[in-house]
Amino acid sequence: MQSRPWIQLFNITMCAILFFAVFPVPVQPADQASGQVLGGSPEAPIKIEVFSDFECPSCRELYLDVMRRVLVEYSSQNKVCVVYHEFPLAMHPYAREAARYAEAAARLGRDKLLMVYDTLFMNQAQWAEDGQVEATVAKALSRADFQMLKKVMLDPGINASIEKEILLGNQYRIMSTPTFFIYTGGKLQQKVEGRLTFVSLKQFLDSRLK
Repeated sequence: MQSRPWIQLFNITMCAILFFAVFPVPVQPADQASGQVLGGSPEAPIKIEVFSDFECPSCRELYLDVMRRVLVEYSSQNKVCVVYHEFPLAMHPYAREAARYAEAAARLGRDKLLMVYDTLFMNQAQWAEDGQVEATVAKALSRADFQMLKKVMLDPGINASIEKEILLGNQYRIMSTPTFFIYTGGKLQQKVEGRLTFVSLKQFLDSRLK
């Protein structure tokens, strides 16, 4: 028998409470200079900050099944700001290269950034097997946009940005991906490690937006 959504959320809340009791966690959102805003603005009443790895299957499911719906139903109305932080794990050989493309795409605008996110996660099984990250991204962009992206990737600041994100994740004691934090009014309300259904997250968000 499947658990009811509110029961799932209760379990998540209890796990978060236990975590907070043992490990101190940040009470303010991460520095706005870091991370990639996928939707909404920093002034939105709720902020979700996700530490993610493009080669992580659970990160794929969270993005495609949950966060894209949050972007449509909440971020488009500026109710929720969704920020992604690159946290490529050492166990994934192509994750950092994928992160480099995402960091570069962020400098070309949010529309290009979302196109790169979509193609990397939707085609994860293929490029994670053959390592063809570049070919995967190239298919998602126009030739002109892809050439511009390649030029941006020559900037050493791309690697520096990823290192900054990894350092931030370590400071947040990120042990696995995906891990995300939900803030309201600049204060931490919830920490979730692993996957979460959109229904459960929706109930939580709606309860805070009343």
